This record gives sequence, structure tokens and C-alpha cells, in this order.
Amino acid sequence: MLNDRLDAMLQAASLAGLSTSLLLVAGFIYFLSGLVKGTLGVGFPTTAVSLLAQITDARTAISLVILPMIVTNAWQIWRSRQILWVFKSYWPLLLIMIVFMGLSTQLASVVPIAYITLFLGAVISLYAATTLYKPIFKISPEKDTKAQIVAGITSGVMGGISGIWGPPIMMYLNARGISKEQFVAAAGILLFAGSSVIYIGYWKVDIIGPSITLISCALLLPSMVGMILGERVRKTLSAQRFERLLLWMFLIMGLNLIRRAIW
Repeated sequence: MLNDRLDAMLQAASLAGLSTSLLLVAGFIYFLSGLVKGTLGVGFPTTAVSLLAQITDARTAISLVILPMIVTNAWQIWRSRQILWVFKSYWPLLLIMIVFMGLSTQLASVVPIAYITLFLGAVISLYAATTLYKPIFKISPEKDTKAQIVAGITSGVMGGISGIWGPPIMMYLNARGISKEQFVAAAGILLFAGSSVIYIGYWKVDIIGPSITLISCALLLPSMVGMILGERVRKTLSAQRFERLLLWMFLIMGLNLIRRAIW
């Protein structure tokens, strides 16, 4: 029985364009992504896609990240236990994000791979650069509704096309000046909702199929192991220091994706 499942997974990996060695590398990448997610509350898709896209095409990297995102964010929601507060505080952002994400997923299958790679590189590089050297600003309660609308539209469009919508949400939550625990709780629900919409949309347009789903299920184990370890790291390590090192890595990876798209 175990051998049959292993053979099925390897066959699925072959159909998705991943060799056995690349599958092992993907497992390590998803462990690192889970570690980042557990430590910061965000960063799973950015880490997984930016690293996996170095060894495979961007569309495969995007497709493989969706199911692990759903599970890791569901775990994060369960651990935070602040669901009602998040819905009460951020329902405009959540609703707008879901609508725009559902619409933009219909474009994902027709956008050329080079364009997706370039878009990913630009988004990751811009996010890393602006976050490393961002001016300190806060969103006042009076402007919060407008800020949620902007964040919802931006994250929805980015998520539907590229599978990455964490940066606008992360920047918005940082600007609201909420606590680390509130940040993790809000990010978990917003990212869980978005990843669920993207999974349904990508399945409808045949970006995600049985082979991708099977490989994603196999990648759940290293993702969850990394996330549980990351939660322990969050209690002992400065998240600010870890995030700064992470942003430098994102900047390098993002610039490399831009290079791959151009030449």
C-alpha cells in the first residue's frame, strides 16, 4: 500500500514536471516556508513560490503552494482563537479581496509564464525594498475603511493572478499598529479565505488538477513541521530581526525572477 502511494506521488510529480530530486528540494523549501509562517504569521507563499520558482516554472510553483496555504492558515486560525474579532474589524477587506480574487483567477491560465515570472519578481522585489526602507506611517481609524478597500483590491488582484497576496495585507496590518497576536490572527483568516478562493478558481481553469493536488498533500508534512517549529522560534527570537533577514532574501530572489523573465 505504501509503495503504491509512493509510486502514485512520483508519477504525479513527473506529470507536473518535477523529478524525484526536485521533489525532495521542494520538501525542504516547504519546510523553510512553514518555519517562516510559524515565526512571522505570514510569508508562506512568498517564500515557497520565490524559492520553488528558481527550479521550476512559476505556474507550477504557484499551483503547488495553494493547498499547503489553506492548511497552514487553518492551523494558524485555530491557534489564535480570535475569529470573531477579525471578522468584526476587517470584513470590508475580506469581502473585497474575495470578490476581486475570484474574478482575477480567471485570468491566471491565459497570462504567459514569462509575464507571471516578471510580475512575481517585481512584486517580491518591491515589497522587500519598500519594507526594508519604508517610512513609518500609521493609518488612522478615520481612514481605515478606505485603506481596507485599497488593500482588498490590491491583494485580490495580486492573489488571483500570482498566488501571492500577503504583501498588501501585511503592510496594511503593520500600518494599523496592532499587536503581534492580533496580526497573526488577522493574517491567518485573510490568507485562509484567499487561498480557498484561489484553489477553487484555479481548479475551474485547470491550473490545479489531481497530480498537483497529490504533490501538495505530500508537501503538507514538511510545511506543518516547519510551522510548528516556527511557532516556537517566535517565542524566543526577535521577529523584527528575523523578518529583516527574510526581506533581504526576498529581494535577491525577486530580482533573480525578473532576470529569468527578461533573459
